[in-house]
Amino acid sequence: MNLTKKFLSGLLAALLTITMLPFPAVAASENTPKEEVVYINLYADGSVKEINVVNIFDLDADGQIVDYGRYESLRNMTTTDAIDYSGETVTIDAKAGKLYYEGKLDSNVMPWNIAIRYYMDGTEYAAEEIAGKSGDLRIGIKITENTECTGNFFEGYALQASLVLDTNQCDAIEAEGATVANVGSDKQLTYTILPGEGADIEVTAKVTDFEMSGIAINGVRLNLSIEIDDGEIQSRIDEIIDAVNS
Repeated sequence: MNLTKKFLSGLLAALLTITMLPFPAVAASENTPKEEVVYINLYADGSVKEINVVNIFDLDADGQIVDYGRYESLRNMTTTDAIDYSGETVTIDAKAGKLYYEGKLDSNVMPWNIAIRYYMDGTEYAAEEIAGKSGDLRIGIKITENTECTGNFFEGYALQASLVLDTNQCDAIEAEGATVANVGSDKQLTYTILPGEGADIEVTAKVTDFEMSGIAINGVRLNLSIEIDDGEIQSRIDEIIDAVNS
């Protein structure tokens, strides 16, 4: 049986690089505008295996891309053009249009601590041990702030965690706080974790020959479009004050 866990974090654009990709204090050239997607691969217990950043550029004309970061390795995902990397500075001679390059970070620090634990019939097992077993399953996922990571990512980003269980192998699924959707014979369990909030998730089920696909956790900056009529609120406050005075 195969039991694999991955943490995929879609954290947008330049904000993430402020902490996870420190720039030199003085840059010779300004960064070429870009977007980023950060992929964090975890081991089955939630510890970080590696962090990779996909940098996305869209040039109006041929020119040189200038970017900054601390990487162990780089890969041009669009062309065979060489990437020059020296002193934390990335330069690429690129044609007009989109160019993607991937960099593996030299640090595995991320904004969240994630711990995943697996139990069968009350006994804790490693992921590779629990695959293929039958009985009463319990999966615990605990997410807390990683204080070693600077920046406002924990306070500024919402997380969405998703698990998929095959109902041919899993019955009596209990997942308090999850949004549950039927996808064919699968049950998709989705948890939304608001910015600044951790999570202590527990999923239970009765299972036979247990196996499951990867757990996905996506992080996005939360923007809520809410219109507030402050005039109406002030009117109500004035009514309360008048009532108290009376």
